Amino acid sequence: MKISFTILIFLFTQIFYSQVKIEEDNLTIEYAKTKKASQFIGMVTNVRTKSDEIVQYNIKVRIEMSDNNIRPFDANKFSLLDNQNEIRLRPIDVTYTNLTDKWHFIKLIKNKPKYKSLEDRYEPDIKDTFLDYEFEGINNLSLPICYEAYNKYKISFKNPDRECHESYFEPKDLRKRNINLYFPILKNVNNVTLYYGYTKIADIKLKVKNKKH
Repeated sequence: MKISFTILIFLFTQIFYSQVKIEEDNLTIEYAKTKKASQFIGMVTNVRTKSDEIVQYNIKVRIEMSDNNIRPFDANKFSLLDNQNEIRLRPIDVTYTNLTDKWHFIKLIKNKPKYKSLEDRYEPDIKDTFLDYEFEGINNLSLPICYEAYNKYKISFKNPDRECHESYFEPKDLRKRNINLYFPILKNVNNVTLYYGYTKIADIKLKVKNKKH
């Protein structure tokens, strides 16, 4: 009985310790796990990475508003520091889930589009807060996302026009949710650090397979 009690205390201590309080936004963030993201159509992410030098990872966290009220949650404050290559990455896709459903944060684009199909994504009054944070010796890196683009109707599903944009996310009203963050990471990277603004959420060790010679 004494051993069981000790184990329970340890488990509750670990759970408590893993929750990071974000004072300025009145919320907590708890890191859950990291895994490689599937690139098959129909899976959770709708942004696929074609480069052979990049692996897309799914980092799962739990966010909860401290006052238990529904308020705008800004996923643009999440970033991943790759100290090995001295770069800071933003997510290329963000979803939120419950037990049965998944939804995507709406992606917005930085520049006015040429195609009418992308006009709803251009909201210059919504701020990109990723740019509010700078880390000494680290370069911010935003990979453009290519969207299917057209003026009236899609003429061909085979060769649709594409328009690439640096993208960010529209804040979403939430109270508590599991959040999936999708990051494109270079294959040779072993360790990264997840941040929310300037607050460190977790040091993450990645499973990197050694190349066979």
